[in-house]
Amino acid sequence: MKNKIVGILIAIGILSSCKNETKNKNKTELDNKVRIEFTDQKGNRISKEEIENATGTYNYEFYGIEGVSDLAKSLHNQARQFGQTGDYQKAIALLEQANKEAPNWAYPLYDLAYTYLLQDDYENALKYYKLTDQVAPKGFYTSKTALHTLEREKSGELQKGLYKYYLYIEWISNESEKREMIELFVEKFPSFAPAWKEYSKFLEGQERINAIEKGLEQKPDIETKGVLLINKALAINKNGEFENATKILTSVIFDPNSTYGNIEMAKFVLHNISKE
Repeated sequence: MKNKIVGILIAIGILSSCKNETKNKNKTELDNKVRIEFTDQKGNRISKEEIENATGTYNYEFYGIEGVSDLAKSLHNQARQFGQTGDYQKAIALLEQANKEAPNWAYPLYDLAYTYLLQDDYENALKYYKLTDQVAPKGFYTSKTALHTLEREKSGELQKGLYKYYLYIEWISNESEKREMIELFVEKFPSFAPAWKEYSKFLEGQERINAIEKGLEQKPDIETKGVLLINKALAINKNGEFENATKILTSVIFDPNSTYGNIEMAKFVLHNISKE
């Protein structure tokens, strides 16, 4: 009798349909478990599998190095050695040679800009940060922040030499001394977003979020903006705002102007907070 009922159910398609529905339901549930996706406010999506290998850092040392000759690499290495000993003129001469040998390689241009900055030659520093940006439009170390700040210095919006002074503060190893200096910096130059980025690191809770928001209000360069947003995501995630945090991080990942460094860090943070 049971076999007869089963046969009738199969004949009219009911049993087969039920089996297929159960199978499809199980498959959908399995897919949902396997593929976890994050979306930003524009609907861009990225899966957890796509970010699981993120390291949080982008190795700019190898950016654009494909096809660069051994001669260019050798000239660049020699230049860096002279720069470290304070022989800036020899460093510049070698960097210029490296640039001629590999004009589309960002590293010699970036180091030229930095070497001129150390000598207070802000005009040439700006020139070479611009050239760096042209060959590395997605950022090269701190090129975006440097270029944006030096342009503001040139226009008179910021005090000349501000970026160089800011770098000195970043290099302070004593944390209490560094905090004291950065506090003075934000008081004297409140429109300088990178200082708020550094200052927020010394704060906790709502105070940290407030400092981050203050930095975002100052029209930061894309590099600083990305770091501020990533830090904001970390801060609000601690407050239980996981969904909002993931949207911020995903927006950094999909922003066409984001630097490679920020994209990699945003992926790393997104992966880590999703494991908590």
